[in-house]
Amino acid sequence: MRTEELLKNPGAFVPKWTGEWEPTPDMLDFEEKWTSFHTPRGRLMSCAHRGDRNEAYYPENSLEGFLAATMAGADILEADIHTTKDGVLIIMHDDTLTRTTNVSSVRKSNSALPATDNIADWTFDEIRSLRLVDKNGTVTEYAVPTLEELIITVKDRAFITLDKRYAFDFDKDVMDLVYKHSAFRTVLIPYDIPFERVVTIEKKVFNDTGLYMPFFAKSIRGAGILDEERVNTAVKFLDGNGMSPILRCGGFTPEEIDKHVSILKPFTSTHRIYGETLVDEKDVPENWQKMVDIGYNVIMGNTIYEMLKFVKEKAFLK
Repeated sequence: MRTEELLKNPGAFVPKWTGEWEPTPDMLDFEEKWTSFHTPRGRLMSCAHRGDRNEAYYPENSLEGFLAATMAGADILEADIHTTKDGVLIIMHDDTLTRTTNVSSVRKSNSALPATDNIADWTFDEIRSLRLVDKNGTVTEYAVPTLEELIITVKDRAFITLDKRYAFDFDKDVMDLVYKHSAFRTVLIPYDIPFERVVTIEKKVFNDTGLYMPFFAKSIRGAGILDEERVNTAVKFLDGNGMSPILRCGGFTPEEIDKHVSILKPFTSTHRIYGETLVDEKDVPENWQKMVDIGYNVIMGNTIYEMLKFVKEKAFLK
């Protein structure tokens, strides 16, 4: 099914994992997800990095990958956002179209296309003429999706957390889509927005809707390094503003497990703890179990279908 066909009839989409996996009904219940998200010691939750980042079934950051992960029971979807020349928010990790699309071959047959691969030099219609390629470089039937299409597809089914904030205007462009589609419970405020700005956004949304948007408070420094001072600052901010107590704690490093325990132990009973296993050799059940034992209860990984099996066993088969 081409992406254009999916958008016309999303109900006809059958994920490729059908017959290989069966989520429990609770894993698909968004009200359960919403409640668990706001419960500090709630059940273990999953976050799908770029949808199907490991490309078990679909290319990374594809609408099909996000929808398949959602239908399999993923709680949160991590999407990378960039802005096209004409101001459309698309989902792609890189700043260029080179690695994940068939841009080179399409340009050979259409000399009117931009000479560079930079996303910012292309209009959305031009990008829509491309197809995503899989990790082996094979051209697929899937198109580069927009953030709006993702919001429409998974609203009130899963949460969406956004990355690459330098490449898009959250206050204007993203919030325009949030208001347009009443997606206040679906889209998270990016974790790296300054705390004082988060307060302003939350106050406006609450005044307009009576809801607070979901949010992870940044508790790291540099490239995802857990930092005690940042954790304490985040806790003080969340508690001082009556916000949902969720700490974004970055990459899990098994070799520094004592450090993780020392920094996080004071908060595991009062705050949700989010962590990542994005290095392939660390993205395994053995490390997820270590994280759970410490007190992590939101984990983002690349091997989302393996993680969903782990979450199902730990949180839904009791």
